Amino acid sequence: MESSSGKRDEIVDVGSVVEAVTAEEGDAPLYNVESLCMRCGENGITRFLLTLIPHFRKILLSAFDCPHCGERNNEVQFAGEIQPRGCCYTLQIPAGNPKMLDRQVVKSESATIKIPELDFEIPPEAQRGSLSTVEGILMRAADELQALQEERRKVSPETAEAIDQFLVKLRACATGESAFTFILDDPAGNSFVENPQLGASI
Repeated sequence: MESSSGKRDEIVDVGSVVEAVTAEEGDAPLYNVESLCMRCGENGITRFLLTLIPHFRKILLSAFDCPHCGERNNEVQFAGEIQPRGCCYTLQIPAGNPKMLDRQVVKSESATIKIPELDFEIPPEAQRGSLSTVEGILMRAADELQALQEERRKVSPETAEAIDQFLVKLRACATGESAFTFILDDPAGNSFVENPQLGASI
């Protein structure tokens, strides 16, 4: 069976995935592993792919998809490796420049994301390791806040109203309507922000 990228799909055990992670050369295959869906209890498929992020390092991407309930998620893994130094990226994003929002972001489980203009912070425990873009991370945060709004309106209408106003500002940043500062701080050194202009990290 061939994937859209031309890599061979296989149903394998976890041991084979570990072999792919430790491979030193060549293209790692795309592995499919049958996995339990935590939402509906049926079996879905987790796909694993070892890939190289230019000017960064090799990472293991995993993406889960449940055909029964539609649950989907993805995660970046670093095999628990902590770098000799931490990292902190600061990206100034002006209004009206959507290309800046398309920059690739690798966020590890130990990273914190901050937007000082909104006094907003995504702590490490709020989002697992992921490979996304600046826009994708902000839209995900907005969607997660929005998901609980109906419950908040029943318990605390004032809090829900304040969050509604905040969501307008957050989505304005995510769509490029407002200028803001994107800070990615990772004491483990496993995070990264792409710089397409220079071909290196910022």
